[in-house]
Amino acid sequence: MKILLKLIFLSFMLYGCSKANSQSEELLTPEKMNERFFSLYESKSPKDALDFIFSTNAWIEETQAQVVANKLTGYTKLLGSYQDRDAITKNSIGQNYLLYTFLVKHDRQPMRFTFIYYKPKDKWQLQEFKYDDNFQSEIIEASSAYRLTENLPCDQ
Repeated sequence: MKILLKLIFLSFMLYGCSKANSQSEELLTPEKMNERFFSLYESKSPKDALDFIFSTNAWIEETQAQVVANKLTGYTKLLGSYQDRDAITKNSIGQNYLLYTFLVKHDRQPMRFTFIYYKPKDKWQLQEFKYDDNFQSEIIEASSAYRLTENLPCDQ
């Protein structure tokens, strides 16, 4: 009888844990995914962070994810330690397609991470992840004299 009660109790515990897990996955918002990604990036490794974020989309192939993880891991080794991140932009197309861009600070130089999230039904997933360090030319271009408001043609 005691064994039967223990088995019943154990089955309720397992059911509760699996239910809580499935609910937490459903409530995983892009903001929470970003937080978890950067928490893993800082505390473990870029590969662990990418493994997590890629796991949110069943359509991303394992080999493709590994190639990106290996390239990013190799590149970040050249940049020194991770220091922090700054949010650059958040854009959306409707309510189910979001883009987040972050300036990711390392000892040597910053990088830019871009996350695109998509919610096809009731669960958010990573749609695309990009990283680069080619944004210096963009900030120089943005500060060009012809872009300054005082240099714009006037309506007279």
